[in-house]
Amino acid sequence: MRYIRRSRNPNLFVGLILLLLLAVLAGPSTLPRILSNINPQFYQGAPCSWVHTADDRADHQSILGRSATNPFSLSVQLTPLPTDASGVWDVNIIITNNSLGTVPFVYDPNSVIVGDNGTSGLGLIFTPSNSLFAGSPRQDTGTVPEQDLRLLGPRQSCVVTVEFGAGNVLVDPNITSGTAMVRAYYRNNENGQIVQGEGTLATPIYTDQGLWTGYVESPNVTIPAASQ
Repeated sequence: MRYIRRSRNPNLFVGLILLLLLAVLAGPSTLPRILSNINPQFYQGAPCSWVHTADDRADHQSILGRSATNPFSLSVQLTPLPTDASGVWDVNIIITNNSLGTVPFVYDPNSVIVGDNGTSGLGLIFTPSNSLFAGSPRQDTGTVPEQDLRLLGPRQSCVVTVEFGAGNVLVDPNITSGTAMVRAYYRNNENGQIVQGEGTLATPIYTDQGLWTGYVESPNVTIPAASQ
């Protein structure tokens, strides 16, 4: 009976309601940021390879997404530099759709590169330049395969992790000095042509893939010095 009387304490219920309200308000935005700052393994979104791919862009596009201007923002999070050559160093690129529509972006997980050759896609730029390498060679062809178009919903983020072997990182003073910096960028050069399948009779609703064109980059992030 004593337990029952205590459970009816109005202060207890008020406290529980306030805790629930705090979790609802803070959870979707504040908590992920706090956790990701403490440990970069707590990402601010799902891996971009899990995000939906485009399907039939000739007839299915978001009008708000097509009209979005400067929809994307980028940020970078780093894991600590490894302490031995057998480890791995991760650079996490977070891409966010800040618009109110669903917006596609060009993403081939095998073509996230180091450096900027002017082609469409994601990449990393180190200052000063170093010996690191990532991704396969890429070029613009006018049409992007739909499996290389990922759809970000309104206010949605996803994360790309670029891995570098510690054996290549720890031997390069342009990375381990404590003054080096890295930033991420995304570029798309073309709206994307619609290619009709052979035998298709219906006229497509859209004449292009509705891709945002432009360039955006993240702020520079300083790479902490390697532990001795």
